[in-house]
Amino acid sequence: MIGPMLKNAAGAMKRKQQGSLPDLADLDETRASRSTRVVWLVALFLVVFFLWAWIFEIDEVSSGGGKVIPSSRDQVIQTLEGGILSELHVREGQIVEKGAVLAQLDPTRGETSVEETAARYRAALAASARLQAEVSGRSSIVWPEELADWPDLKTAETALFHSRRASLNETVRGLNQASGLARRELEITQSLIATGAASNIEVIRLQRQVADLELKLGEARLQYMVRSREELSKADADVRSLQSVVRGRADMLDRTTLTAPVRGIVKSLDVTTIGGVVAPGGSIMTLVPIGDQLLVETRISPRDIAFIHPGQSALVKVTAYDYSIYGGLEGKVETIAPDTLRDEVKPEIVYYRVLVLT
Repeated sequence: MIGPMLKNAAGAMKRKQQGSLPDLADLDETRASRSTRVVWLVALFLVVFFLWAWIFEIDEVSSGGGKVIPSSRDQVIQTLEGGILSELHVREGQIVEKGAVLAQLDPTRGETSVEETAARYRAALAASARLQAEVSGRSSIVWPEELADWPDLKTAETALFHSRRASLNETVRGLNQASGLARRELEITQSLIATGAASNIEVIRLQRQVADLELKLGEARLQYMVRSREELSKADADVRSLQSVVRGRADMLDRTTLTAPVRGIVKSLDVTTIGGVVAPGGSIMTLVPIGDQLLVETRISPRDIAFIHPGQSALVKVTAYDYSIYGGLEGKVETIAPDTLRDEVKPEIVYYRVLVLT
């Protein structure tokens, strides 16, 4: 009984093993299929990733703190020559328009200086006009339009012109008269030589006298012209020099009236005492321009500066306002400092100054 039973058991086990072989083959095929799918999924992911990395860009954000300033900066109102403050027309916080009078310095010194120089200029100009008439031989003076409102000056120069002309004419007339008499005497003496009543020596003496008188006549005219030309050259030089001085001093007088260079708000008053002395180059007040584009002066760390360039877009967040509610200001990078700067309070902190135009 045992023998057949063992034989049957062996046969059953063999049949069981033969029946399990197809199941193992199916399991291997399933595992291979899953591995293939994983490989394809990984390959597809890598392809998609590389395509995304090739097409899309990742923004690099660089941030820094700063302050908002007008693009034209604060306007410091100064006086070049200094002076005494006589009027103050504004107060701190007041809005002023471009060209509005802000303050007035005492113009007395400037007015005196301008008038003194202008008087010398007009005198030189009148003398030049008179001397031009003398040199050209005109009988009257041609006056420049600048002297139209100065009749006293023209009258004085006209009188001098006629006086000098009369003096020359008198000298010429005297020399002509003396020369005529000498010539008449020479003619008579020459007629007496034939009768022996006069000698050749007397004739030669009279000829020399006539020649001397003609020479003096030419010298008188020449001296008149030479003196007039020399004086004209000096007068013209004075006109050019004094004209520049008058312009400069008139400009100095104009600067005693201080006006607003831009529309803005009076930020601070440095001098408020009427009658107070303002030193040359001293500051009187400071204006903050309004209605102007704003610049954001920000500090960027050296490790972030490589990602910033002029013309780049920027977003300005004002700390006084909630960004989630009010948003920010769009801007553009205007300039980047060429080198690092050090903080005045903490010298160990270095930064680049970047200006953003909003």
